[in-house]
Amino acid sequence: MAIAIVLAGCASAPPAGPEAALSGRLLVKVAALADQPAQSHSAAFELSGDERDGQMRLLGPLGAQVALARWGATGATLQDAQGTRAFADLAALADETLGEPLPLGALMHWLQGRPWPGAPHQANGHGFSQLGWSVDLAHFAGDALIEATRIDPPGVSVRAKLDRSP
Repeated sequence: MAIAIVLAGCASAPPAGPEAALSGRLLVKVAALADQPAQSHSAAFELSGDERDGQMRLLGPLGAQVALARWGATGATLQDAQGTRAFADLAALADETLGEPLPLGALMHWLQGRPWPGAPHQANGHGFSQLGWSVDLAHFAGDALIEATRIDPPGVSVRAKLDRSP
């Protein structure tokens, strides 16, 4: 649940380059499947670094830190109300906290309006498809809004509204 908070929120329009500093709001929805009920998580976030080394702060409605995820060469950690937990990598952190795999490394590039260079992608009418996800950039230029939807069940969607720099 903490990672969903990290992913939910409003984000800022991204600077060029792989080590972006982004902020905004994220909304993560996971559809119901078999014995698992649907989930929905949202939060403000502050993201810095890249898929190799970085951190993401999740903030509650009043701006207080709810969770802090950090990652690097030695693994990933999540600090939240339950304490600090260690994970082998970003993928393990996402899987454990959401119950579903989420390509967080690729998401960092998607939030900047571009495909992740670590895997092939296919352009489509409003964005691109990559890693089994459809990334819609139709409202990226005007509203700094990005929506990524996992194609295979259970359905997972990540919607980010980035903060704009003044």
